[in-house]
Amino acid sequence: MRLGLALRAFWRAMFDPRVAERVALALDGTDPVTPNSVTFSPVIAEQKPAEPVKPKSLQSDAVTLLAALQRDARLVDLIHEDLDQYGDDQVGAAARPCLKQCRQTLDRLLVIKPLVEAAEGQSIPVDAAASSARVRWVGESAGATEGKVVHAGWQASQVQLPAWSGSEGDAMVIAPTQVQAS
Repeated sequence: MRLGLALRAFWRAMFDPRVAERVALALDGTDPVTPNSVTFSPVIAEQKPAEPVKPKSLQSDAVTLLAALQRDARLVDLIHEDLDQYGDDQVGAAARPCLKQCRQTLDRLLVIKPLVEAAEGQSIPVDAAASSARVRWVGESAGATEGKVVHAGWQASQVQLPAWSGSEGDAMVIAPTQVQAS
């Protein structure tokens, strides 16, 4: 490495007097940049370090969440089951463990909290500029600045979905086919 550097410095100093002056100052141990000396120094624009680019996941967040709900609670199986062939007590018995596990999965991945800390039926003030994503009026609301909570709403205070590491061809798979040796 030093030999290559020496050869580069030699050839640059041979053909560029400004480089020769800087090399001479460096060899003499003199600081080439002093307030009293005028030396050539190329202006290099200061570059900000590039922010790391997060690669776009091949699997959508919706499929990732649905796959987690299927894996943990078999939600898709329950939804796609023909429930007409079962009695209400059987559907309820099947739904209870599924719903409990869905809640645990959502709490783990999304940390879901109420949008407002108010009980149903409690009156709350509503800002006229409130986002329709946060407040939805039920019934007549012209000019109202206060309303009774019908539903407190939900928000995810944290999202921690697992990163997809599979292939592009498998990105839309919610659950794999399960097979048993025959």
